[in-house]
Amino acid sequence: MYEVLRRIVIWKNTQAKAGDANREGRGRNFEIILLTILVLGFLIRLPGLASRPMWYDESFSVLFSRTGLSAMLEGTLSEVEGAAADVHPLLYYSVLWGWMRIVGESPVAVRALSILISLGVLILAWRLAYETFGPRASLLAIFLVALSPFQIHYAQEARMYGLLTFWLLGATLVVLRGLKGDEWWPWIVFGILSALAMYTHVLAAGYLIPLALTPFLVRSRWAGRRLLASCVVAVALYLPWLVQLPTQIAKVQQAYWISRPGVVDLVQTMMTFVTGLPVLPVLLPFILFTALLIVALVVVQTMRAVRLRQPTAPQGLWMAFLTLTPVMLIFLVSQWRPVFIQRALLPSGTVFLIWLAWIYNRTQMPKHVAVISGGILLLGMAAGIVGQMTYAGFPYAPYAEVNADLHQRLEAEDIVLHSSKLTMLPAVYYDEKLPHRYLADPPGSGSDTLALPTQQVLGLIAFPDVESAVDSADSVFFIIFSRELTEYQELGFTAHPHLSWLEAHFKQINQWKYKDLLVYEFSR
Repeated sequence: MYEVLRRIVIWKNTQAKAGDANREGRGRNFEIILLTILVLGFLIRLPGLASRPMWYDESFSVLFSRTGLSAMLEGTLSEVEGAAADVHPLLYYSVLWGWMRIVGESPVAVRALSILISLGVLILAWRLAYETFGPRASLLAIFLVALSPFQIHYAQEARMYGLLTFWLLGATLVVLRGLKGDEWWPWIVFGILSALAMYTHVLAAGYLIPLALTPFLVRSRWAGRRLLASCVVAVALYLPWLVQLPTQIAKVQQAYWISRPGVVDLVQTMMTFVTGLPVLPVLLPFILFTALLIVALVVVQTMRAVRLRQPTAPQGLWMAFLTLTPVMLIFLVSQWRPVFIQRALLPSGTVFLIWLAWIYNRTQMPKHVAVISGGILLLGMAAGIVGQMTYAGFPYAPYAEVNADLHQRLEAEDIVLHSSKLTMLPAVYYDEKLPHRYLADPPGSGSDTLALPTQQVLGLIAFPDVESAVDSADSVFFIIFSRELTEYQELGFTAHPHLSWLEAHFKQINQWKYKDLLVYEFSR
C-alpha cells in the first residue's frame, strides 16, 4: 500500500506524458469502432428487458414511484420506533416517476430508463479511460464495460445502481479534469455530482471518500483546498436529506436482511467484477479460475509497471485505488453494521474494467499472455452473459402466468394469499385486480424491511397472521417460494407454519409449481 501511495504522489510529474497518449490519432476508424461498441453494448442489453420477470425490488420501484414525491417522502421518512420507514434516498424513484408518466409502467418501459443510463455509463467510462490512458485503451475499456455481465444485469433492472454508477463515474472524471487544470468548475461539479450520488444511494459514500482523498494523495495543496470547497457544496446540497440520515441508519440497525460478510463475499465480488454471477453450476470452477487468473494478472502487471516506472503507472494505481478501497471500506464497515451488497459496488466494478484495459494496453504485457488470458476472459464473460440472461430461479417467477391461471380458477369469495411481500408486490404489479393479500414479516427480523408507513403509501397492508388474512374466505390460493420451505426445513421445522395452519383448517385441493414458485389451493 505504501508503494501504491508513493507512486500516486508522483502522478503530477507524469501528466504531460499521459497527455501525449491522448494526442494519438483519432481518425474516422476510431469513431467507427467507438460507435460500433456503443451499438453492441446497447443491443446486448436489450434481451433482458422483456424476457425476465419483474422481481420484488423492481416491482417496489414501480409501485412506490407512481405514488409521487410527497407520498414517497412520507413512506420513507415517517418514523417507526425511532427509525425511518425505509433506507433509500428518493432521487432514482423521483426520476422513475417522471419517466413512467411519459413512457408507461410496462417492464420494457420502466427498464428502458436503466438502458439509457447504462449508455451514459459506457460513454463516461470511455471518456475517463481516454483522458487517463489514451484512445486505444479507451476503446478496450468501453468494450469490456459493454460486455461485462455485471454491467449488463443492472442495465436491465428498474433499480438505482446504474444511476449511482453514472454520477460516480462523472465525479471521477471531473476530479481528473480538476487535477489536470487550474480551474474551479470541475470541483464545483464534483460537489454537485457527489450530492446527486448520495441522493441516489447512501453507499455512494464508500466510493466518494477514496475519490475525495485523491488530491491529498498527490500532495496538491491547491487541489485539496478546492476539493474542500466542493465538499461544502455537496454538504449544502445534501443537507435536507443529511438531517434525516440518522433515522435511516437506525432502520438498518433495527432490521436489515444483509449478514456480516466474510472472505467468501470478497471472492464472489471478484468473480462478479470479472465474469458476473450467477452462472451455470457446471461452469463455476471455470469462472473461479478465470477470476483468479485475471486478478493475479492485474496485480502482477501493476506491480511490474510500478517497478519499471512506466509513464502511466500512477494513473493505473489510481484505478486500482478506486477499485479496491471502496470494496474494503464497505467490507470493514459491514463488520460493524452489515451493508455489503455487491450491486452497490457497480461503480468500482466499472473502474476495475478501466484498470484492466490499462493492464492489457499500456503495461507491455507479453503477447502470448495477453492472447491466452484475453481469450479466457472473453469466454468467462460469455458464460456470465448466458448465465445472467437465462437464470430464472429465486427471486424471479412467472407472475403474469400465475395471475392468468388464478383468474380462471378464482371464484367470488376466494382470496390469493402470499407468504410474504416477495411474491405479493410482483403479483400486484402484474395484476392489481386479483384479491391479493400477504403476511407480514416476523417483527424485528432481518426481512422486516417494509415498514407500515411504506405499506400505507403503497396501499398494501400486510396481515399479521394467516387467520386474520383468510377471514371468511371459502377457498385460499397460497403462494410461496419453494426456497422458503427449504429454509424452514433446514431450521428443523417439519412444515412451514403458514402451511401448517392452512392444512389444519382447510383441505388441500391442488398444488401447482411455476419454476421456484409454489401455489396451493385450499378449500373449507
